[in-house]
Amino acid sequence: MNNNRRNNIKIVTFSILILLMISFVVVYIFSKGNKEIKTTKLTQLKNNTNRQMMGYIIKTENDNTVVIDGGTKDDTENLIQWINQQGGEVHSWFITHPHIDHMGAFLKIVEETEIPINHIYVTLNDLTWYEKNGPTEANEINEVKEFFDVIQNSRISRVVQEVYLDQNIEIDNLNFEIIGVKNPEIINNGNNNSSMVIKMHSDTKTVIFLADTGEESGKKLLENQSDKLKANIVQMAHHGQNGVTEDVYKAINPEICLWPTPDWLWNNDSGEGEDSGDWKTKITREWMNKLNVKKNIIGKDGDQTIELP
Repeated sequence: MNNNRRNNIKIVTFSILILLMISFVVVYIFSKGNKEIKTTKLTQLKNNTNRQMMGYIIKTENDNTVVIDGGTKDDTENLIQWINQQGGEVHSWFITHPHIDHMGAFLKIVEETEIPINHIYVTLNDLTWYEKNGPTEANEINEVKEFFDVIQNSRISRVVQEVYLDQNIEIDNLNFEIIGVKNPEIINNGNNNSSMVIKMHSDTKTVIFLADTGEESGKKLLENQSDKLKANIVQMAHHGQNGVTEDVYKAINPEICLWPTPDWLWNNDSGEGEDSGDWKTKITREWMNKLNVKKNIIGKDGDQTIELP
């Protein structure tokens, strides 16, 4: 083989290698550019009756579903639609405390459906404690008893776990840090003041769920967890009225507020027009104005989803 032919073969081979490399780079860039960017989606669920309620459903980057509370029994159908839309299975369910406006939908789903629930997280005092200290209404203790009965259901009892303070629960790209648990020593407003408080960390954002935390347990948070309270987003305590004090919100200093709040409570309307009630929502709203909150997401406005990159 003469030298010219060898050189021609080398040139052709080299050219083919260059073309293959260019093709590989183009395909790689194209696939990256068209790849769906997955984010965490957090949805605040609407109240489906005129009652107040609290329910959140989260879709992780890996398409797992996390539920926080869920609302009343009358909110069950809406919650089931969301669960089915996200794959029909719940990876983890956090019940902050046994009030019917937080755990009613959970009761119906466990008792009346076969929806798989892989992990259930609770913080509970003994039933006798609730009988003595928790109820504020005549039927409340019966609802608490129903909750205890349901979590002992053979279908789910093995996946029920009592959380502990400062526990970190990793679910895909999310970390759920437990910064508040039951407070059996707090008797006033006992059930609410034993709410689980969760700080959820995504890749770039933090969200604090205060549930129905009251003034007394809010003070305890300030005393013991002040270094963990700063967050981008906060769920307003006790539906935005008569929950934690202004100092707790100052420590959180949120950009976005999640209000699990129906229209009558938002407007302090007892049925005779705005400001006819004695709820404290308007006071809390003013606190948030002073903190220059950028956005209020309110239950009265329907299901609303935000993305957490």
